Amino acid sequence: MKGLVRVMLTLLKWGAACVVLALTGTAVYARILHRRDDARWKAPGRMVEVEPGRSMHIYCTGSGTPTVILEAGAGDFSLSSWYSVQPQLSALSRTCSYDRASTGWSDRVPGRPTPAAIITDLHNLLARSGEPGPYLLVGHSLGGAIVRHYAVHYPAEVAGLILVDGSHEDQVERMKAGVPRWAFLVLGSLPALHFVGVDRLVASARIKDTISAIIAARTTSDAAMENTSALISSLDAFNAEVKRDVKPFGPLPLIALTADVVPRAPGITQAVADSMHREWVAMHQEIVSRSTRGRWILAEHSGHYIQRDRPDLVIQSVREMLDTLRSAPPVPVAVGAKAHR
Repeated sequence: MKGLVRVMLTLLKWGAACVVLALTGTAVYARILHRRDDARWKAPGRMVEVEPGRSMHIYCTGSGTPTVILEAGAGDFSLSSWYSVQPQLSALSRTCSYDRASTGWSDRVPGRPTPAAIITDLHNLLARSGEPGPYLLVGHSLGGAIVRHYAVHYPAEVAGLILVDGSHEDQVERMKAGVPRWAFLVLGSLPALHFVGVDRLVASARIKDTISAIIAARTTSDAAMENTSALISSLDAFNAEVKRDVKPFGPLPLIALTADVVPRAPGITQAVADSMHREWVAMHQEIVSRSTRGRWILAEHSGHYIQRDRPDLVIQSVREMLDTLRSAPPVPVAVGAKAHR
């Protein structure tokens, strides 16, 4: 019996040693890939200094007014979020996507990202890049909350808003029943997974072309993963700041696109998933009601990334908004005025 115990302990020790060696190898290999990618993939746009010693990346194409500004969601950046629609939008008007601090090709900023810091960066970036307003702001996911926050604080610069399955400031509380416990464990383990290089290897397995190779490299960089982890861990504070400043938009034109396909996570029943989607629709319609010129659209046959699943719908929404803005003089936006349905 004692001999069997010794054998089992020996096997456990060797097994643990093998796991440590494998994880060490994964971490080293991931760092080699990152060094190669940093030299391989260059920013497609311009680096603009937003404050002394810190620059941000902005990629602008096309011509015409108003300028369309594309805001990515959490964990995304300019190319990963908008590659599927920016070329087509550029045929309609001047179109710019950009990378928030610590994402894509923009310089790293330590600490947790806040709505105030993000919109201040964007305001400075647009001013110093020479891209004139007014702006039609298009935000995906968390980017929807960001562009709404921008419109509250810089109303004179915003001609319209398009929210692509955009976040709501109360979504964490109102949809928590549909988020399995294991999801929080996975999100909480992101720093550890990144440290051992697992995120980079998983991303590499999805590479199919140049675009996906760049996305794999930039979304799993040290700066990007640190930013994503900090954002996720402080999401309650982020949403609280957005909620604190929420105001009606008055006559500001607003379109909200909502995905109609919600993937059901393991451990979640179809009934719960359906209830979550109804709540998601209700939150988007609440946002639409804050504008006297708001419109809600259900993106049929589309998941959360509507710009990938239904690029035609995003492009058509931008086209219609541009036609509306160009056909009449801009209506003064009185943010804080009471909105009516």
